[in-house]
Amino acid sequence: MALHSAMWRRLDVSDGLAHGALSDYTPDATHPDGAHLLDGSAVMRDDAGAWSLRYSVIADRAWLTRTVFVEVLADDGLERVTLEVDHLGEWSLDGRPWPDLRGCTDVDVSASPLTNTLPVRRLDLPVGGEASIDVAWLDVPSLAVHRVRQIYRRGPDEARGLATYTYADPTYGEFGVTVDPVGMVVAYQGLFSRVA
Repeated sequence: MALHSAMWRRLDVSDGLAHGALSDYTPDATHPDGAHLLDGSAVMRDDAGAWSLRYSVIADRAWLTRTVFVEVLADDGLERVTLEVDHLGEWSLDGRPWPDLRGCTDVDVSASPLTNTLPVRRLDLPVGGEASIDVAWLDVPSLAVHRVRQIYRRGPDEARGLATYTYADPTYGEFGVTVDPVGMVVAYQGLFSRVA
């Protein structure tokens, strides 16, 4: 069970830290071939006030999202959401069918760069390669879920085995992203910087 972890400082708010860990998930009846587990947390203070985040994502061996659990604790209490997606690309939100997300391949938890690992690993783009994907974008702290089209372009490799990407979406624009050999973010332009 390989375990990789990182901590990031949020760059666009005055107070914000995020932590994430990536490990292999032991095979069971639900995932007989094994899976990947992404566990993350964050503590932030922004325009919405002070809040904390905890989440887990189970992805299959091909790095496709299968189950997502997210909870946010803020001044107005504790809120939770669970997303699940089957092998046909049909999503559910808290047990109810959510057809707006049909065909999405990944989840993107907005308050953490850890979930960027999913498309980086799954797409495995060559230098100069580009892919456009639909993701279930989960806004934190509101826990609103939206379908978002994202574009990943692989740039040149840097020293120490770091890879560069350009990430773009129609709402927030374009950002430079650097990842380590495991696919975890080292730097996310204007938003996150790894501190450990």
